[in-house]
Amino acid sequence: MRKTVPAIAVLLLPLVCQAAPGQDEQWETTMSMETEGMTMPPMTQTVCTPKGAKTENRMLDRNCRMLDSKQSGNKSTFRFACEEGADKWTGTGEMERIGSDAYRGTMNASGTRDGQPFTMKMNVSGKRKGTCTYEDPRRKVDELMAQRQAMMAKECDGMIEQLQPGVFFGGNGLPDDALVCKDRQADFCAKVASVTAGMRDVNGYTAAKEKYGDTWREAAKACGTDPASVTGPLCGSAVTGRNWQFLAANCPDEAATLRKENCTGRTYTSVAADFRELCAAVGGLSYTAQRPSTSNTDTTDTGKGLTDKLKEGAGKLRKFLKF
Repeated sequence: MRKTVPAIAVLLLPLVCQAAPGQDEQWETTMSMETEGMTMPPMTQTVCTPKGAKTENRMLDRNCRMLDSKQSGNKSTFRFACEEGADKWTGTGEMERIGSDAYRGTMNASGTRDGQPFTMKMNVSGKRKGTCTYEDPRRKVDELMAQRQAMMAKECDGMIEQLQPGVFFGGNGLPDDALVCKDRQADFCAKVASVTAGMRDVNGYTAAKEKYGDTWREAAKACGTDPASVTGPLCGSAVTGRNWQFLAANCPDEAATLRKENCTGRTYTSVAADFRELCAAVGGLSYTAQRPSTSNTDTTDTGKGLTDKLKEGAGKLRKFLKF
């Protein structure tokens, strides 16, 4: 019901505010409304009507049209119809001028608003307060809409630059009304195509990942590009070119395979020399494994063999425990 009030309020004003030549007219209007068994408290506002207004639909709401009107003395009757999307409503009204500086009247309307049926009765009154300079409210609405669209375009531009697909394609539980940039999907995917095209070499890939993190992957998927089509050739080149640092940072599948084949369970000294740098990059080496030994006489920096050290430790333990 909240949308119904301003539409009908705008409709009422031109029926009574017939401005004389000269300056525009300022009116104080009061409205009260009864709808669906509820009575709304009176609302008072000051409005400005244009000079030279000659027709009843001069300030008609853009969603409404006047069907007919009749004038008899200081009274006028009228019918109107409004339509906004799937919502439609019609109504009748009667207005009475009280001299040249006041009016009063009633209006009845019924139909659907926000998809729900409604009936409404409105009582209105007004009195002239002075002069003013009229500004078409529809122009102000258009200006506000243009400002809003410019702000939204700027926000969408920012989301494109950041490769954030959510507000373009949804996902992650976002409701449909959160897809505020869905009409810019083509622009978003053009940006994704440009970014991924520059990721076909190691330097370009590294720079893009530093800027976008892993967000580029979700962005690519949203636009129908498999991230593997970008990383696959690079990971293959990293293996043949032995670029182990790139492999470790960007190619988890290839890194896992090479780790299992060449590194897991080995120490840095026991791993094949050709793969020491690989294993240092991808991990898998054991730093707790004992070095291979052929005797129990390995010495430490004190010159004592392992067996001698064990015997000495056991002797100290017996003495301490006294057994």
